Amino acid sequence: MKSSIKTLAMWLIVGIIVIVLITSILDNADTKMTYSELIESIQNSEVAKIDMSYNGKTANITLKNDNVKKEVNIPNLESFMNYITEYLKNGTVEFNENSQSIIITILEVLSPFGLFIIFIIFWLLTMNPASTRKQQNIELWKKQSKNDDIGRQKQSNICRCSWS
Repeated sequence: MKSSIKTLAMWLIVGIIVIVLITSILDNADTKMTYSELIESIQNSEVAKIDMSYNGKTANITLKNDNVKKEVNIPNLESFMNYITEYLKNGTVEFNENSQSIIITILEVLSPFGLFIIFIIFWLLTMNPASTRKQQNIELWKKQSKNDDIGRQKQSNICRCSWS
């Protein structure tokens, strides 16, 4: 029963790692945009809204003719902000800066590398029967030696009684 639970848990962890790796490898081209495409779209007044991430490295762009948000990597935040200031003053582009949420922080920590470390720790704790066997043997030895001591005391008491 225990080994089947351990095997099931192992396969669940392997499955989660595979899913995370596949989703991180695959890039959806419909939701990505290059920085030069963003600049060109701003110049052509095609950008409705810019949602800047908390760290300033990425931005989610909403185009006027499309409701799908596209993600753009921002190489230099200061130069980008200097570039869009006149568009912000004119009101042609709406700009929002998002704050970092706790959920995003947790997800960043549990990246594929974090899941791999969790997997290794789980594997070492559950799949190493040698350490649990050693502990069980030590406890069994202690019980046996305690029982042997009690048996010897009874024998010596019996022997004393019979000689008296």
